Amino acid sequence: MIAFRGIFGGRHPLSVTTTTALPDGRTILCVNPYEVDFSVHEIFSEDFAAHGIDLPADGIYFDVGANIGLFAIYLRDHCAQGRIFAYEPMPAAFAALAGNAAALTPPAEAIALGLGRQPGTLEFDYFPGISALSTANRAVGEKLSAGLREVLAGSGASEAVREIVERIGTTERMEEADFLDTLFRRESVTAEIDTLSNQLASRGLETIDLLKIDTEGAEKEVLAGIADSDWPKIRQLLVEVHLGREETEIIEADLVRRGYRTSIGGHPLSEGGAPVFHIYATRGPIGGKR
Repeated sequence: MIAFRGIFGGRHPLSVTTTTALPDGRTILCVNPYEVDFSVHEIFSEDFAAHGIDLPADGIYFDVGANIGLFAIYLRDHCAQGRIFAYEPMPAAFAALAGNAAALTPPAEAIALGLGRQPGTLEFDYFPGISALSTANRAVGEKLSAGLREVLAGSGASEAVREIVERIGTTERMEEADFLDTLFRRESVTAEIDTLSNQLASRGLETIDLLKIDTEGAEKEVLAGIADSDWPKIRQLLVEVHLGREETEIIEADLVRRGYRTSIGGHPLSEGGAPVFHIYATRGPIGGKR
């Protein structure tokens, strides 16, 4: 297994697509191998059924903020014939996503776009050292960075997260003067944006079985890009909210108003004090047909 190289192993290819291995031995493309264990811990341990979410084998899935495509890999493992549309606006992450999506059988579709309130362009803070933190909301990026610093230091983290931190070699690097500055360095990237409704129309889709949104503070913008006429087409949602508990409850209330059953769960970053929550939303019979 070649994970945990990058800055933790002495190299410094923070913007270069490289490879790493999943726990089951599969080789995937990534931006920074040391990021993958955190994401695998978050995604692959998710119990969707506990929140009333089902994953039809032939379902239609939208992954908005797909990063390198780990959720698409998870979906393909569970949904052999599902149609997966994975959106990622950051070029380095998209390069890895495109390769990982193409390697699936059948392939997922990787789209180099962000989704938002309206079409256009948007400036992002891109973190080459932690690509999954990249955001168009600087305030959110700063809060997430602070929370992740706490997690990397082991403060308040669960035993599982602490084991990951130890394994990737963070503890011994924390005392180095430039370690965290390098890890959390920002670059400016301008990306194309479209609306979810435009994407539905351009693909002629009438159903989304699961809409997953993980956009580091732009979740309200993504939801605002859904026309009222398209909401009935969306059967289930998983929204990762980076805006704090109050905003999470506001988004949840709007989903309830639209006819969804909802629940709220935590996120590994919240163990470090970052205001990150999951909203699970479903409508229709659990496990029902489209």
